[in-house]
Amino acid sequence: MIWHVQNENFILDFTRIFMKAFHLLLFDGSLIFPECILIFGLILLLMIDSTSDQKDIPWLYFISSTSLVMSITALLFRWREEPMISFSGNFQTNNFNEIFQFLILLCSTLCIPLSVEYIECTEMAITEFLLFVLTATLGGMFLCGANDLITIFVAPECFSLCSYLLSGYTKKDVRSNEATMKYLLMGGASSSILVHGFSWLYGLSGGEIELQEIVNGLINTQMYNSPGISIALIFITVGIGFKLSPAPSHQWTPDVYEGVRWFYFSIFLTCSYGTKVEKIEKISYSQPLMKDSSKIVAFLSVTSKVAASASATRIFDIPFYFSSNEWHLLLEILAILSMILGNIIAITQTKYN
Repeated sequence: MIWHVQNENFILDFTRIFMKAFHLLLFDGSLIFPECILIFGLILLLMIDSTSDQKDIPWLYFISSTSLVMSITALLFRWREEPMISFSGNFQTNNFNEIFQFLILLCSTLCIPLSVEYIECTEMAITEFLLFVLTATLGGMFLCGANDLITIFVAPECFSLCSYLLSGYTKKDVRSNEATMKYLLMGGASSSILVHGFSWLYGLSGGEIELQEIVNGLINTQMYNSPGISIALIFITVGIGFKLSPAPSHQWTPDVYEGVRWFYFSIFLTCSYGTKVEKIEKISYSQPLMKDSSKIVAFLSVTSKVAASASATRIFDIPFYFSSNEWHLLLEILAILSMILGNIIAITQTKYN
């Protein structure tokens, strides 16, 4: 009898949650229509990969590229519409966010066709590569429009996990494994630091998670000028700094970018000096392969910086509105330090990436 009652309560709770989610998707789904196109493209890729015995490679490229182009088209048709907040305040749509979303989509759209040759030469799993790129794009787009602390944390994790997988895609290569391990460990550490900064904002605002409600909560609790705000600002800056990789949070970028590229360089050497017939047949791919590997590095660097810039701008501008002088000064110091240190180190740099 007790089990029967508990089972009925579980079914009622599940039904209530499902109906609420369906209601949100029905009325707010049009506001994330570009993201829904990418989700539909991901589902199609998974269905084709799981049902087809022979991988129809042209169709995989066509579906992924078409979904990205359609998403860009839907984004452009939505330009200059009134700003709107959807999904109970979790997502905001405005022209500012759409500019960053357009840049992410454009980078992904260019990355896929430019990377076809090196994918074929290295005999990588094409479906997984396309899934990682589309999922990372989807996470970056949601991050650009995130309007609460939970979404701001979950969206970059979706992007970061795909970036970890892309950097360690060639799991048999030592340099690639080293790059992935460093990327994963430092990414996890930065995420924990970011969440700690969010917890300070959550507590100081009286338990609010939406960005605008955090400002109202800080005013109500009279904590907008407290030392806790400065502590939250420092932790959040360090957490976001990993995504933007300014000095001194830039140590991970050379290892990761070179780790992504190293496998393709080893393939180049194998293609040029290998003794087996199948290796010698790859000689024609060697020089383009060296160049094509930089397309993945460009995707990892550009999309993460664009998404993190959009998120950082909104986080610093809204919850830290009363501490604008502090975060302006902090970002100025990081920018100056990055430019000076980056140009000095670049003098001795000999590697392309």
